[in-house]
Amino acid sequence: MPPPDHEIIKTVLAAVLSDQKHPDGRTDTERLDPRPGTITAAPPVNCSTADTAWAEFCQLDGPGWLQNAHTQAILHGDDLTRQLADCKGPHWPVAGERVSANGRASVHLRRTSAGWEVTKLEESDDPTGLLLTHRLLSTDLKKYLVYHVAYRPEPVGNHQELRPFASRFVGFEKVEGAAKPSAGPLAEEGTPLEPVTASTR
Repeated sequence: MPPPDHEIIKTVLAAVLSDQKHPDGRTDTERLDPRPGTITAAPPVNCSTADTAWAEFCQLDGPGWLQNAHTQAILHGDDLTRQLADCKGPHWPVAGERVSANGRASVHLRRTSAGWEVTKLEESDDPTGLLLTHRLLSTDLKKYLVYHVAYRPEPVGNHQELRPFASRFVGFEKVEGAAKPSAGPLAEEGTPLEPVTASTR
């Protein structure tokens, strides 16, 4: 199958999405930012202790978020390293995502029945793949969690379709204005902040 024509993809998205500009001056299609690329996940690291899971999670030093079993709070932001230092010891991580300083790699942590699973994800150029940018509203309603989602051609019956297969957390975006987004978890209203991290299926 020939690689996807990304210009055609942009044209199709522009035809079906609103051309109204958001506060950051971009349209829906521009904010999805269709482009060639892929996401590769390393084999998950299975950790039997919280200390091991912490060590794996802290290999990347960029911003991110973390849910902690002890405080039942979700830590997030650029000062995550300081917050993590306060949470070590008896505190158990439940889930978290973090990005590298250069924004090209992410780490995804989750609690499992056997301990913890930590997966590193990296983004790279690939003319046969497609990357789109999606946003999820944070629990504090002040920012979006930004994800890059990777699509690849997959056989469906007698034809091929571009289907999502991996995602990674890549940053936060501030929610502009006092009005809350009304379009659900993928509501689009924001201005880019620092880069961050993410996950795969």
